[in-house]
Amino acid sequence: MEEKPDFLKISNISKSYGVVKALSDVSFSIRRGEIHTILGENGAGKSTLVKIITGEASPDQGYIELDGARVLSFSPRDAHKMGIYMVHQELAIFENLTVAENIYTDHSFKTGGRIDYKKLYEETGKKLDMFGLGAVAPDTPLASLTLANQQMIEILRCIVAAPKVIILDEPTSGLNDHEAGMLMDILRRLKDENMTIIYISHRLKEIMRISDRVTVLRDGHFAATLVNDEHLTENVLINNMVGRDLSGSLYKIKTQSGAQEGAPLLEVKNFVKKNTLHETNFTLSRGEVLGVFGLEGSGASRLSRMIYGLERFDGGSLSVSGKTIPRVTPRALVKERVMYLNNNRKLAGLLPDMKVTDNMSLPILDKLSGKLGFIDFKRLAGITENFVRRFSIVLPSLSAKPKNLSGGNQQKVMLSACLVPEPEILIANEPTRGIDVGAKTEIHKFLLEIASKGVGVIIFSSELPELMSLSDRILVMRNKAVVGEVKCGDYTEQAIMRHAAFGKSPAEGTENG
Repeated sequence: MEEKPDFLKISNISKSYGVVKALSDVSFSIRRGEIHTILGENGAGKSTLVKIITGEASPDQGYIELDGARVLSFSPRDAHKMGIYMVHQELAIFENLTVAENIYTDHSFKTGGRIDYKKLYEETGKKLDMFGLGAVAPDTPLASLTLANQQMIEILRCIVAAPKVIILDEPTSGLNDHEAGMLMDILRRLKDENMTIIYISHRLKEIMRISDRVTVLRDGHFAATLVNDEHLTENVLINNMVGRDLSGSLYKIKTQSGAQEGAPLLEVKNFVKKNTLHETNFTLSRGEVLGVFGLEGSGASRLSRMIYGLERFDGGSLSVSGKTIPRVTPRALVKERVMYLNNNRKLAGLLPDMKVTDNMSLPILDKLSGKLGFIDFKRLAGITENFVRRFSIVLPSLSAKPKNLSGGNQQKVMLSACLVPEPEILIANEPTRGIDVGAKTEIHKFLLEIASKGVGVIIFSSELPELMSLSDRILVMRNKAVVGEVKCGDYTEQAIMRHAAFGKSPAEGTENG
């Protein structure tokens, strides 16, 4: 097969922010009409490099060439003029507008100064069909769509601009396997049409499935560009990312339960919510890691919120150490030493503009305050330093703000804040979403460590291999109900996915498939 020509050339790019060198003499090329993944741990320099390519930042040295022409000025507008577009991991959508208005934000369908909605809706319908979203009406308010469909709409908006280069940052983070498969098919079609696609993801199976080549960054340096052929394996990618062998430490299927005998540490009894959750019962033992898995729309994430009082339920009860909680609220559960790790660190998990020390102190402010209400800052600094060491959190000082840290370090700060009160139960919703394999391995290690000390852990995750490596047993949800349970020792992806795809819920009279 004839090799495609280089289209986007990165030459000797360096970029510093104060004393932190984000990129150091990075050089590599991306070919026209290929899917090229940029891979690296959080803090490896991926975000900085992408900001330079999209014109959000200027390099301190080095240059970029697009189709043989050197880029002379760096701004998002200049990047768009050159045909470079990006779909960010954090959605940039207009929830108050329709699907059509979100896709065609430039109002290009105008007649006599007015928008020709008939033509707008016709063209939008064609694009929705292309994405397998024919069931979505063009005039549907975007706020009414699922997160997965909202993400598809943002990708569509980018594609209708006819870009020469499209950059996708963690595009499947909110998609189930079926939706991710649809996206992969669309990207291959765009590649066949000679579009150049830069793909950013931490999901190694996904990278192996879609990429033509993979460029690995490590600590701000170029590590390697690898061809996706029969010689490329997940271990090769991991070793290039972290510079050390992690084989055997990530996603090793758990075979022996660590759950302790005795009365349940937590019991959910007859939980139900109209149109949201069918009657649900389960228990959690001391020292147990309980996994909860479900595809998009299964109700798993909503269940995680209900058992922490972040969302109301219609009926049922929740008990901690045999004590029924009369009113399930986050405040009541914190008093019972139950903590919740949110799945969205930017919207609900962190205070991004406050110091790392302030973030970690929030759950124990009452314990850090003296009789006059003044905070013991020396003690606070000691607690923070302990978790910084324990989690290997990379930050310039304890006064650093989470918004200036990499995603992996933000996640570690958020988990630290949950562990500061020394909880008896930790509910973790997507604990490693959007972080690199190194940070993921460390978080896995600490979740297993606290469980070994008797803490009960409930993990809600869309990553099945993660749950199989951590959990003593896995509850599987489908159609707003728990439809199956698989214990460690019996784990196979096929068995769990069969429950997730075909398990019988109370809403159905017979099992599907």
